[in-house]
Amino acid sequence: MERGSDGRGGRLTLLDSASPRSPGELESYVRSLALVTHVVVSTAQEGSSAALLTAGAVNVLDRNALPGVLGARLGADLRWLRRIRTVPAHDGDGEGALPFRTQALLLEILCALPGPVCCHDIRRLLGAPGRLMTLPALRGRIRRLGPHLAERGLECGRTVRWGADTITVHAARASRSPSR
Repeated sequence: MERGSDGRGGRLTLLDSASPRSPGELESYVRSLALVTHVVVSTAQEGSSAALLTAGAVNVLDRNALPGVLGARLGADLRWLRRIRTVPAHDGDGEGALPFRTQALLLEILCALPGPVCCHDIRRLLGAPGRLMTLPALRGRIRRLGPHLAERGLECGRTVRWGADTITVHAARASRSPSR
C-alpha cells in the first residue's frame, strides 16, 4: 500500500447520499472519512457542494447524472490521486500485531492525523452507523494502543474541554523511549 504525503494515499471512497440528511450530517461524515481517505460525495441535495468541499470532499457529484458521466468523473478523480507523490507505508515486522481490525484502523488514523482532531470525528468512524462510539471506549482503545504508537516513535495526547477530547499525535519524548 502506498500513502500520499497527506497520509491518505491513493484511496478513494465514494459516499453516496441517496436520501436528504439533516443539515450538517453529511458534512460530519465527510469530515470524519477525510481523516483516512479521499472522499467523493454523490448527492442529489442542491447547493451542498461548497459545504461538502469545505468539510474535506475532493469532489461532489450529482447523483442524478448519467452513469457514464459519473464513471468518467470518478475515473478522473482516480487518475488525479495516482499523481499525488507517494511514500511507502509503515510496514511493521509483525511484532506487536493488532488482533482486531478496528484497533489497526484506529492506529492508522492516529498515525496519519494532520494535526489536532476532535474526538467526534474518530468516534463517528469507529461507531455504528448513526451512532458514535462512546468516549470512554475511544479513550480505552487509545490507551491500549500506546505501546504500538511508541514502537513508531509517537505518543498520543488529548486535551479535554467541554466533554470532548481533542486528540493529537506527536513525536515521543526521548526520555520516555525504552532503552534496548
